[in-house]
Amino acid sequence: MTERGSAETPAIGWMLVDSVALWLRNQAAFWAAAFVVAVLTVSIEFVLAWDNRFHGLREHWGWDLLFSLVYAFFLDRWMRIALLEDASPCDEVDALRAALIRPRFLAVAGGMVVVALGLSFAPHFYVYDWLKDIGAAESVAYVLGSVLPWLPHLVIWSMALAFIALLLPAASAGARMSIDEAWDTGKPARPGLFAMILVLALLSLTMLTLCAWGVQHLPRKPWAPSLLAGASRLFDCVLLALGGGVLAQVFRQLADWEPPEPDDRPYRGMRPRKS
Repeated sequence: MTERGSAETPAIGWMLVDSVALWLRNQAAFWAAAFVVAVLTVSIEFVLAWDNRFHGLREHWGWDLLFSLVYAFFLDRWMRIALLEDASPCDEVDALRAALIRPRFLAVAGGMVVVALGLSFAPHFYVYDWLKDIGAAESVAYVLGSVLPWLPHLVIWSMALAFIALLLPAASAGARMSIDEAWDTGKPARPGLFAMILVLALLSLTMLTLCAWGVQHLPRKPWAPSLLAGASRLFDCVLLALGGGVLAQVFRQLADWEPPEPDDRPYRGMRPRKS
C-alpha cells in the first residue's frame, strides 16, 4: 500500500458517534457473536465455581489467552461489518465478508497480548490503604484501588497499540500494510486513537472490577460469578464494537480504502476527489 489517503486529522469523537450508530443498526449481528462469547464465559465460570477442585484454575493465564483469541475473532468480524456496510453486492464483497480471520490479524493481536503479559509483571503502586485512610467508601476504595495501580501499564499498552492500530483494519480488509506504513499512515489519528484505546481499556478494567466487587455481595452460589463474568465479557464486546468501528473509519479515511465494486458499475475504481 503505497498511496496515502487524506492526511486531515480524523475527528475521533464524531467517528465514535458514528460507531455507536453502526452498533445500533447491526444489533442482530452483534448479539449473534456476543452471545457466543457470553455463553462460553458463563459455562467456564460455572464449572470453575461449582467444583472446588477447579478453584485454582480460575486465575490461570490460559483463560486470558483463550479470550484474547475470542476477542480477536469478534473484532475482526465486526470491523468487516463496518468496512463493508455501504458496499455494493458483488462476489468480491461476499468473499471478503465470509473470509476467515487472517494470520496477520492474529499476529498483531497476539503481539499485544504478549505486551500485556509482560507489563503485568511490572511493579504496581497500591492506593487502597491510602483511600481508606482519607475516608473513601469501601466500594470506591475497592474499585479505585484495583484500577489505579494498572493505569501506568494501560498507558504504555495503549500507546503501543495506537502506533500500529491500523494493521488491524488493514488485515480485516485484506489490504497490504507494513508496520512502517501503519506507523506513517496513522500519524494524524494517533493522539485520538491513543486516547480512545486508553479510555476503552479503563472502562473494561473498571467493569471487571465492579463485577469482582459484586461477587462478594451476592449469594455464594455458582451462578453469581458466572453471570457477572458474562456481563463483563458482554461489556467488553460492546467496547470492541465501538473501538473497531472507529478503527475501520480511520483506516478508510487515511489509507483511502474502498470496498470492492461490481464489474458492471459505471466508473468502477474511481474515487471522489478530496477537497
